[in-house]
Amino acid sequence: MTYGFKVVEEMKRGLSQWMDDKGYTSTADFVGKAVPNVTDWQYLNLNYVSKARIDQDACIKCGRCFAACEDTSHQAIWMKPGRVFEVNDAECVACNLCVDVCPVEDCITMERMAPGTVDPRTGKTVSSDYANWTTHPNNPMAVKAAE
Repeated sequence: MTYGFKVVEEMKRGLSQWMDDKGYTSTADFVGKAVPNVTDWQYLNLNYVSKARIDQDACIKCGRCFAACEDTSHQAIWMKPGRVFEVNDAECVACNLCVDVCPVEDCITMERMAPGTVDPRTGKTVSSDYANWTTHPNNPMAVKAAE
């Protein structure tokens, strides 16, 4: 049996287990469910700031979150003694990779930073104002509001 075949078989088993856990009997049951969440980049609120949070009680200490974050250049998850994984908010960019690789559902969540708090990564106060790319100050071509 080739390695590629083993990977595909493992993916099939994983999908089947996930479908059973969620009560799906066919892939048609969930095809298209994410479509309402898809939007053009220009409509995303760029002032929305979130950080990863690890539920230490749910964590199985596998280290996948640490490895994924370490290997993608953020290094926002620290491994403390006893294989305790902790998010370094000063480095977390909320990429969701840790959430995606974690085998324990809802062990790692993304939590929004409250408006008025300071983002330790940027040092800027989190704004409650909506700002998409067409108006955001980081865009050198931003449309300026009438003064």
